[in-house]
Amino acid sequence: MKLEWNLTHLFANEEDFFSMVEEIQERLDTFLEHTKEVTKDKFLAVLEEYFDVKEMTNRVLVYGSLRYYDNAKDAQSIELKSVGEGLQNEVNQKLTQIERAILGLGKDTVFFWLRENSKLEKYCHFLDDLFRKQQHIPDEKTSLEIQEYTDEWNQAKNRYHSILEEMDYGEILVDGEMIKLTSSNFPKYLASRNRTVRQDTYFTVNQKFLEKEGEITSVFDTVFYDKLCLAKGKGYSSVLESSLFEENIDPRIIDTLIHVVHKSLPMMQKYLKLKASFLKITDPHFYDFGVPLDFGIKKKYTIDEAISIVKEALKPLGEEYLKVVDILLDGHIDALLRSEKHQSIIFSWNGYSFLNFHGAYGDLKNLVHEIGHSVNDYLSCKNVPFMYMVSTVFVGETSSIVNEILLNRYLYEQATTKKEKIFYLSKEIENYFTSVFKQTMYTEFERELYRLREQGHFHGEELSNTFLKFIKMYYGEDICYDDVSSMEWTRLGHLVRWSYYSYTYATGLLMASVVVHSLVDEQTLTKEDYINFLASGSSMYSLPLLETIGVDMTNSTVMEQGLKILESDIEELEKLINY
Repeated sequence: MKLEWNLTHLFANEEDFFSMVEEIQERLDTFLEHTKEVTKDKFLAVLEEYFDVKEMTNRVLVYGSLRYYDNAKDAQSIELKSVGEGLQNEVNQKLTQIERAILGLGKDTVFFWLRENSKLEKYCHFLDDLFRKQQHIPDEKTSLEIQEYTDEWNQAKNRYHSILEEMDYGEILVDGEMIKLTSSNFPKYLASRNRTVRQDTYFTVNQKFLEKEGEITSVFDTVFYDKLCLAKGKGYSSVLESSLFEENIDPRIIDTLIHVVHKSLPMMQKYLKLKASFLKITDPHFYDFGVPLDFGIKKKYTIDEAISIVKEALKPLGEEYLKVVDILLDGHIDALLRSEKHQSIIFSWNGYSFLNFHGAYGDLKNLVHEIGHSVNDYLSCKNVPFMYMVSTVFVGETSSIVNEILLNRYLYEQATTKKEKIFYLSKEIENYFTSVFKQTMYTEFERELYRLREQGHFHGEELSNTFLKFIKMYYGEDICYDDVSSMEWTRLGHLVRWSYYSYTYATGLLMASVVVHSLVDEQTLTKEDYINFLASGSSMYSLPLLETIGVDMTNSTVMEQGLKILESDIEELEKLINY
């Protein structure tokens, strides 16, 4: 099977694309001109037109962006993406006029109209959320002040990207040849089975980041100050409150996650010790833990083999789910290798998935992961109105990680040798290590940085010492910490780009683990209920939606359940290694 997009689902050609751009601009201007006042009689028509314009704009944005990623070197594709992004910014900015008009009516009036007109019912959650956020919508004067902080943050992000792009990562000797390290190849050498290679890579790269410590500290100082000002300018007490309020997430979840992970640190440290022993390393350093326990096994799959494996692995989700997978495989997934494609990004968006399939195990994992997102999008698109089609960030990773777990289980069950079983089991455990433990550590570090920034300007040594404190807590005492071990914070670009994003990887994996356990092992969750969950998009707030499949994320028991699965995996690995 040839996995390529069929974008005629969106537009037949570019002429249709530009025609819709013109239509949107005309409708938007007419809409705003005739909606100076929102009355009861016009309320339904206003909401319908508001979302019609938004849906059309989204279609333009998606098509333009997909065309770009499909051919990133083509001038026309670049223009299409630019047109889509520019239009979305224009539409979103102008439509705030409608949102302000609705808020001006008052919640009591609006919900009285809702009760009187059943056709307004589908807008209930949207309107409830709009009024929920009303207290944090700044007035025009404050908006202008906030924009200055946003602009400064964007400039700092660009400065950080420039530092990374212009950085000389140094050189190392590999098999008698000097290799120039780059941002894209140094992770490979950090995972080398040759300890000297990964040691040299580790010290060389970290030394280069140490040389840039002052510049990167300045970026972090600006970014964290701007994010604090943005949150407070919108009436939030903290950046954490601001980030979680967007999805109506209970802030206690962060405290619960950190508490549960702290209790489980001895289990993770036991795995690190087991891994070091298996690798015959008596003095493990940071640079030793990127080595995979795969015995040099190089798994290769053709596209057809990968599709066959994915379908077998996802059978526990039922026939309805697999029918959607078949639909997506015909025009909604672009995985074919082509030089003109964007080479580094992987994503799923509005039912379309994008990756470059090279045939390795990681590509198979990426394929099943992105299929999870696209099935979620497809089912939501078919079952809920446009405004609820996209799942929230908090819930969104569940569908993809469930698929990853099922893939790994299937491959483990099909493995015929001890080495293969260790290969797949270690992959799952490493996923917990990376997604749950490290991301929780990054979340704690981020929270501490906001506390420090409120006290005054950052200093590089202060950030390094703070990060060192956390890595020692998480990795434990059985590791040798080098002077440059504290420099990893300089490479945590997500702290520059976003606020409190890391924790969603941890909660996503824990939620998905519980879902698979309920669905497959205990069979207390039905396939129908899981499909309904995927088909709900963001039509409910994240936490109540998760409760429909028996997952209460305010309860520490759920997170502990997810980590019990990890505990059994580590015990199984220990048996295999010692067998």
